[in-house]
Amino acid sequence: MEHSSSTQTKLLVFIHFYGLILLCMSAAGLEAATPPSSSTALGNETDRMVLLDFKKRIVDDPFLIMSSWNDSVHFCSWVGVTCNNSTKRVLTMELQSQKLVGSIPPSIGNLTYLTGINLRKNNFRGEIPQELGRLQSLQHLNLSVNSFSGKIPTNISHCTELRVLDLYSNTLIGPIPDQLSSLLDLNILWFDTNNLTGTIPSWIGNFSSLYSLYIGGNNFQGSIPNELGHLTGLQAFSVAENNLSGKTSLSQFA
Repeated sequence: MEHSSSTQTKLLVFIHFYGLILLCMSAAGLEAATPPSSSTALGNETDRMVLLDFKKRIVDDPFLIMSSWNDSVHFCSWVGVTCNNSTKRVLTMELQSQKLVGSIPPSIGNLTYLTGINLRKNNFRGEIPQELGRLQSLQHLNLSVNSFSGKIPTNISHCTELRVLDLYSNTLIGPIPDQLSSLLDLNILWFDTNNLTGTIPSWIGNFSSLYSLYIGGNNFQGSIPNELGHLTGLQAFSVAENNLSGKTSLSQFA
């Protein structure tokens, strides 16, 4: 697949599927009201403290996004934050394309109601925290087009509700962890344009709901596993710009 065609296909998938994800997340925020409780109040304070910890990790904010993150308004009204209307627990963080520079604090694992994180197209650095694995309601994780380094966290394997896992265009190293084989509900898996090594895992062929797989632009070796031919719903696929060998019939991915 040519680069321009691949990019256009990826953009269409991005617009279509991310729109559906955001629609589902918005619906989650409109759940029927439930009486407030002491545990809810405690959870609210936990969420607020995590967001303030996140703010502390931002070292450059040219659009002054974080200026709204203060106690003059409830944290559910902070830019980029969406909460459940009844419980006031944080559901999503949408801070894409804000030119933010910083890192993700381990405390993010305490936002236990999170269903979506979108930090795409910023300049977040450092390692992706293992504590993300505590977010067992997470459906959408987009950390693409940043400067994350280190290995893909194995604990993401605990986020078994994930539909979108997008780590495109970072500087991640090492193999794709075998632990991620538990993410059986994935629809989109984008690991392209990193420095990943090893072989392409055959267990990706078990992701029967997958329809977009981009793992090109890495340093993978070996051959394309025949098991990927089991992905009958696959609509977009690229393993270009790796160090792959052997012959693979493209018909098995049709």
